[in-house]
Amino acid sequence: MTTTISGWTTLTENPAVLVRDYAFSGGRTTAVAVSLPGHRWLLVSPPSDITAAEAEAFTAHGEVVALLEHNGSHHMGLGPWRARFPKAVTYAEPAAAARIRKKGKDFGQLEPIAALQPLLGDKVAVFAIAGCKIGDALVRVRADQGTLLYAGDFIANMQKLPSNPIGRLLFKWTDSGPGLKVFSLFFKFFVANRSVARDALIQELEKNPPAILVPGHGDVVTRADLGPTLIGMLRAALKS
Repeated sequence: MTTTISGWTTLTENPAVLVRDYAFSGGRTTAVAVSLPGHRWLLVSPPSDITAAEAEAFTAHGEVVALLEHNGSHHMGLGPWRARFPKAVTYAEPAAAARIRKKGKDFGQLEPIAALQPLLGDKVAVFAIAGCKIGDALVRVRADQGTLLYAGDFIANMQKLPSNPIGRLLFKWTDSGPGLKVFSLFFKFFVANRSVARDALIQELEKNPPAILVPGHGDVVTRADLGPTLIGMLRAALKS
């Protein structure tokens, strides 16, 4: 039986992973919902908008218990989702939490991702990437369709460049789009040690080659050679 929630696209079952994009600071970003053991939900980068019908649909399939911001530049969805699910706990890496506390509202507990681990079971992993300024965390799901990786802001797959002239220029300058690209713009401004972050990402891709990639910005990618392709992109874009 497929887990269906209006407005969301179901990528995998066992465990269920659903995605939807939403407006964020003049662009669009991707939210991910992951089903956890015990009929529970983890929302990653929860959307800044949520309707009563959407909340009811999630509740019909389980309990929303965890809201994860994958880095400190994402926080706008915490307030709306906490209003709908007041028992849900918020999580973020310490550097992300510090940034969110300065910029956000209704951000909740912002527990470290280590506190999230007991809820995840053996098919879902949330892990930090070293070398980052704003506390970046990725999500890996071992589903029947293969390994799914939520890559946060490190990889983008935007088919159109921003309409803003300055934004378009920055994307072209850093070769961050259009299409499947290392999000070099993000690396330039939000990663403290690019070689450390690059190597951590490559190590993850080598150890757990994904069949499905969910970028933080842009379309989902499914292809057999995804792991080697991303490793080659990272090495080419972020040379030592």
